[in-house]
Amino acid sequence: MFRELTFGVSFLLVLGLCLCASAQLPAGWTSQDIGGPTAAGSAQYDDATRTWTIRGDGTGVRERADQFHYVYKPLSGDGELVMRVVSIEPAVDEWAMAGVMIRVFLDPGSPYVIMAVTPNGPAQDHGVTYYGRAAPGGAADHESSGAMTPPYWVKISRSGNTFAGFHSPDGVNWTEQWSDDADFVPPNTYIGMAVTSDVEGTLVTAVFDSGPVQARSPEPADGTRHVLAPFVRWAPGATATAHDVYFGTSPTLGPAEHMGRLPLAQTMYFHAPGIAPATTYYWRIDEVGADGTIHTGDVWSFTSAPVTAYAPQPWDGGRGVDLEADLAWTGGIGAVSHDVYFGTDRAAVEAGDPGVFKGNQVTMTYDPGLLVEDTAYYWRIDEHDTGDAVHEGQVWSFRTVGPGDGVMARYFEGMDVSGAPLLTQAEDSINHNWASGEIAGGLSDGISARWTADLEVPFTETYQLITSTDDGVRLWLDGRLLIDDWTNHGVEDNVATVDLVAGHVYRLEMQWYEDGGGAAAQLSWASPSIERQIIPGGPLQLPVRAAAARPANGTVNVSQTLILQWIAGEEAAGHDVYFGDDAQAVANATTASTGVYRGRQALDTTTYDPGPLEWNKTYYWRVDEVNDAHPDSPWPGNVLSFTTADFIVVDDFESYTDDQDAGEAIYQTWIDGVENGTGSYVGYEVAAGGTFGETQIVHAGWQSMPLEYDNSDPPYYSEADRTWNVPQDWTINGADTLVLYVRGRAGNVSEKLYLVVEDSAGRAHVVTHPDDNIALATGWRQWSVPADEFTAAGVNVKAVKKMSIGVGNRSAPTAGGAGQIYIDDIRVIKSVPAP
Repeated sequence: MFRELTFGVSFLLVLGLCLCASAQLPAGWTSQDIGGPTAAGSAQYDDATRTWTIRGDGTGVRERADQFHYVYKPLSGDGELVMRVVSIEPAVDEWAMAGVMIRVFLDPGSPYVIMAVTPNGPAQDHGVTYYGRAAPGGAADHESSGAMTPPYWVKISRSGNTFAGFHSPDGVNWTEQWSDDADFVPPNTYIGMAVTSDVEGTLVTAVFDSGPVQARSPEPADGTRHVLAPFVRWAPGATATAHDVYFGTSPTLGPAEHMGRLPLAQTMYFHAPGIAPATTYYWRIDEVGADGTIHTGDVWSFTSAPVTAYAPQPWDGGRGVDLEADLAWTGGIGAVSHDVYFGTDRAAVEAGDPGVFKGNQVTMTYDPGLLVEDTAYYWRIDEHDTGDAVHEGQVWSFRTVGPGDGVMARYFEGMDVSGAPLLTQAEDSINHNWASGEIAGGLSDGISARWTADLEVPFTETYQLITSTDDGVRLWLDGRLLIDDWTNHGVEDNVATVDLVAGHVYRLEMQWYEDGGGAAAQLSWASPSIERQIIPGGPLQLPVRAAAARPANGTVNVSQTLILQWIAGEEAAGHDVYFGDDAQAVANATTASTGVYRGRQALDTTTYDPGPLEWNKTYYWRVDEVNDAHPDSPWPGNVLSFTTADFIVVDDFESYTDDQDAGEAIYQTWIDGVENGTGSYVGYEVAAGGTFGETQIVHAGWQSMPLEYDNSDPPYYSEADRTWNVPQDWTINGADTLVLYVRGRAGNVSEKLYLVVEDSAGRAHVVTHPDDNIALATGWRQWSVPADEFTAAGVNVKAVKKMSIGVGNRSAPTAGGAGQIYIDDIRVIKSVPAP
């Protein structure tokens, strides 16, 4: 950070420079542009939510002179500032910044240090960045850390002559990014929040706060199993002055479970009566505000450890186990020794037959010797406690590595994963470090690859999928792009976090290319139950089953007229489809099951129309891949479920993909300015062509529609249109109110939002959103329009032909601004009469 500092200007003089106080800020805080940005910045503070909204322009803080907006107060001696950067929008530049800063002077060339969050660019690693200048007018230096994006916590501190910067995903667990000493910095400095767009003449808007008002970050984490101690802790809410603790065995925590009120500083609770083995406990922390307001917390749970053995390795039901694997487990509470039963006969292990008894031992590992390929094994551990009572364990199983485990690999000449493969082969896993050696077909550079597999996970929990590659990589799971780092780089990790369900099969695809130099490609995973490791064969299986089902398993509020879709397995010659409203019947069905078995689809038909469905009902389906010429056929699919809506689904935006050839791209249904001549652009443009929906900012499901607007040129409004081939009846089952969900961005230029409904006779009516600033909303807002508004204007809502969503003033267009909004879950509901 600081190395040498010469003061060429009077500190007292600098204190008097252009302090532009704002009455909207708390006492002692000042809001000011530094360095004369083209566009004036501003700051607002909401005392009710303790939220700062700061707009800033400028060329940034990375050169010898700065341009940004600063909200600060004097700092005398030691101090620190902790803030959560909630958002920074729009992402006009990957080096736009919002962060916490300590600054010596208020002139553009002052020494400073900042811990900032950036929007980050594609394949960049400066989501959280430290920048600092050591001498007036000197060069700035920096250290970056990872691809974090808002919301994220940052902290800057001074202790004596030591300056340090930290970052945190939760405001509890902090990582020090840098620290340095500077014994020449005067005791009086400034500390505050800095915002810059890094693009001269363009404002960005950053939102800061101190975190949510509710308690957060429970320890043990919600849903943790095998907890040993009756001890919990949490991070306090931002406005808390005390904590009401609830703890018990009922998920409904009431007065009987209230354990008392703790002072602010005590963010932990020890349950003195203790906890019983193998019992699920529920707990909740209600935060008490200074005015007595109670902020009710989430109900968290954990399950205590049992007296029986648990956490087997290999895990129960595992596939692809190495032939030299040892067995391991965790001893039950109070266990002092362990009876081991092991063999290939499940009934013998269940019965504790002497032929499979391997002895009593005090260690918690067992070496079974060399195992047999593609064989199922069963084992059980009975625990002896200090009183010599025996606690019989459950029977666990696993299957050793065998045919069908691993991934299908294809290697291509060139770096675009296209053309005829140089090499196609099955591999145990994706675990390559070629260095500068040959990869395939005599090539060590200028080569690419595609690996495909079915991924079957052992636990229902949150997983990290981790690619480690040199050079570029993309990773899909069930057709969703999770990692996209298609750039030249040395060996580098990219991480995607996903929630997966045990026993379900997901289609995984990883693409990679090597330009020059060293080459590597690995795929690992980690979860609460799995230490980071290369994903082995077993969980990775050759891609032979139907996958990437739509609607996804467990989806609710599905249209009553939908088409089931999936991706075919690589060995399939056809698809047997099973469908019904009884989960067990679908699971057990065969081709002889009348009513449930819906027939065999041809290989190139990966869709099925179940016909009109009932409202608000759960259905189950399964697709088995079949090939009568293959000895392993059929390959059973997952039993999947979905629940239909109790309203008319106009569009939930879940069905769109990047497949332009199939007409599934979102812009091919919602026609934007590229075709209708307005200032709209639907979806995102991606390098491979086409558009895709927004998968992070969603109201429900996994995708919403991003709608970019630019009203600076004629016709001065932006509109996206959807037309139905068959007119829609929006009155079925008494539906009478059109509803959609909209969200804007803080950095948008405010424009009106409107929608147009047109019937099959060409009669149309425009309705404008009542909030003129809806485009600035940073949370989802429901917009409800009674159907009467359209019928009163002569529109027949029993025959709706077209719907348009627009931004601007359609009836009196004038030049306006630009921005982006998100639309999700358009539906027609039956309103509830007022009491």
